[in-house]
Amino acid sequence: MDSEDYSDRKYLKRRDQGNEHGWQFQFEREPIEASEYFRDSKYGSKTHSYQAAKNHRDAFLKNAYEQGILDPDTPSLRHSIPLVLALSPRNTSGIVGVSREDRPRKDRIKREVSWVANYQDESGKNKQKQFFVARLGEKEALFRAVSFRKDFVQRVAERTTNSIKRVEIEKHLQELDSLFEYIIALEEDADVFFFLGTINNPLLASTTKQEMLNVRIGQQRFRKLVLDMWRHKCAITGATQFITASHIKPWSVSDNFERLDPFNGLPLSPVYDKAFDVGLISFDDEGKILISKHLMHDANLLGISGQERIRELNFMHKKYLAYHRKILFEPNT
Repeated sequence: MDSEDYSDRKYLKRRDQGNEHGWQFQFEREPIEASEYFRDSKYGSKTHSYQAAKNHRDAFLKNAYEQGILDPDTPSLRHSIPLVLALSPRNTSGIVGVSREDRPRKDRIKREVSWVANYQDESGKNKQKQFFVARLGEKEALFRAVSFRKDFVQRVAERTTNSIKRVEIEKHLQELDSLFEYIIALEEDADVFFFLGTINNPLLASTTKQEMLNVRIGQQRFRKLVLDMWRHKCAITGATQFITASHIKPWSVSDNFERLDPFNGLPLSPVYDKAFDVGLISFDDEGKILISKHLMHDANLLGISGQERIRELNFMHKKYLAYHRKILFEPNT
């Protein structure tokens, strides 16, 4: 009877099929893969082939660790469960790694609603951290779930040595950072209602929710970039109240870069913003206002004198203003 202890079989698999008898070493962890077969007949017995396979495995891992190719403390090297970077079929929120759950309590008298963050513990097992809505409120529970997920992904990113995988993880981290900032900035009741109403709507697919969130988050990021560039003042009047960061080339016809390019925006007071948005005013390359014939009658009544000028235009604004004048502006002729 074979008394050999074969319990240490990490990355080792026994192959007994037909005339094939031996041990297979198989390592499939990013950033490297390795495989080696140890046949019983070559080494004289099952025990000797097992020992050869185990020695090979240990030498392989030791060499990989010493060369810095693998980090023995990286969770991804201790288990085979990958970090999920896309929406799962069960996700209903549109947020990767974060979902909203509505479950009956153990006593089945009431239901518990919570925002849940997915993560992996030190042994590599998938876990969930719950934040209960009844205790924290909807917005705060979601905020904490996103924050928890963000911190977990940050730790994974710091330990990931594979450059391609790291890029993917950091992209997910940037998405969480943007969502985190977006939730923090939600102050108006209408904005909070729209946001929560969107992600809690059972009639919307998770992919649709994801697309809608990306638009809202992108618009908020654009607004911040534009206002920071102009020191939170109207580009015409210098006023600091009721300012809107208007796209020069509209969001709907811009590519992904143009949508977030702060040079594709102007911070404008309400009257100028509305008139600019519908093409009743525009600006030449020197920043001088252009007024459409359709606004001539009401311009003075609205406080638009025709002498307005934007004095801090950058040359990067000019290509967008050229588009606005050509496509959106309703000229005098």
